[in-house]
This record gives sequence, structure tokens and C-alpha cells, in this order.
Amino acid sequence: MKSLTTVLLITLFSVNTFAAGIVDWIRPGPRPGPYDPGRGGRPQVTCSATDDGWEEHWGGHRDCRECLAKHGNCIETCETKYFTCQAEGTDYRGYKMTMEARGESRYYTEREAMDRCQYRYDNCRIVSCNENSETVSRRSCR
Repeated sequence: MKSLTTVLLITLFSVNTFAAGIVDWIRPGPRPGPYDPGRGGRPQVTCSATDDGWEEHWGGHRDCRECLAKHGNCIETCETKYFTCQAEGTDYRGYKMTMEARGESRYYTEREAMDRCQYRYDNCRIVSCNENSETVSRRSCR
């Protein structure tokens, strides 16, 4: 009887673990990550073309063809925007510790920073979140 109870308990725990894994696998909705899940995990890159002879006050043109139609020589610049967020918590000695996360969405970046902080520290809070941009490529439109 004791071995039957043991087998039943092990089976129950195995089925429960399997069911929890299946539910996580088929659960709809976004999952936290470095980038928005709607874009397939790739960062959003935006490009604009500007005349290399003078400053474009309105942000440039959509692409090289549009720029070259109005100007003689253009430069296309592609950038990606991202957020960096810092979360601060206290360790077991009471010292303040900071964790940082980087991502395309402010919401997911804050969440990632908080998750990283709460994994190791107590009393976590977001202390800063900044939007940044990084030049991915730059080329002449000839």
C-alpha cells in the first residue's frame, strides 16, 4: 500500500509539472524580453536621408530616392532606438545595488530591470529609464 501511494504521488507531481509547462507554452500574450515580441525579436530600425551640403531642418527624407530628387548628394543614416532602465535594491547587508536592462520597449525594459533586481535583492524600485538611439549604418546615396 505504501509503494502504491508513493507511485501515485510521483505520478501526480509529474502530471502537474507537465501541465504547468504546457500552459506556459501555449499561453497567449506577450512575454517579457529585450525587444517587443510583436517584431520577432529584432530591433526597430528607422532610416532617413539628408543632403550632405546643408542641415535638413525637418528631419530629412524617407529614403535615398526621395532625397536625390531634391538634392544632388545625400547620406542615408539608419538608427535604432532603445531604452535603458536601472533598478535599485538592497542586499542582505543593507547596501544599495543597481541592476540595468536594455530593450526596445520602455515597459518591458522596466520589467526586466525589476525582475533582475528582485532575483537578488530586496526593496527594488526603478530609479531611471532613458531613451537612447544608436546609429546602425551610414552610407552615401549615389
